[in-house]
Amino acid sequence: MATIHPLSRRLGLLFPALLLTGASLFAGDPAKDLPKFDGDIQKYWTNACARCHGVNGNGRDNNGSPLPDAGFDFTDSRKANKKKDSDWVKVTLQGKDKMPAFKDKMTEADAQRFVTEILRKFAARH
Repeated sequence: MATIHPLSRRLGLLFPALLLTGASLFAGDPAKDLPKFDGDIQKYWTNACARCHGVNGNGRDNNGSPLPDAGFDFTDSRKANKKKDSDWVKVTLQGKDKMPAFKDKMTEADAQRFVTEILRKFAARH
């Protein structure tokens, strides 16, 4: 019967752990593939934000089904209006839970424009 060298046994346990660690390092920032904000708020909403929040801001697709990574429903005015603009700007720039940080994609002034011109309008419609 062949004996297994103790170092081989340790390496056998270490290799899968290294693979898992490497995979998590490559997962990274979900917003990394998104372009920087170019000034066109509606276009950026459609291309970057609607993936999770839906085109209409309700976290649903065009058929009314929840999106896989459904974000906050901005059309729920009761909940949306409980938050101050500064709260929404902070979440936009720093991220929260599944929401990626956009601090490398836009300025604080850009984030404030999003809150005023997009998010607050969703809540006002409902």
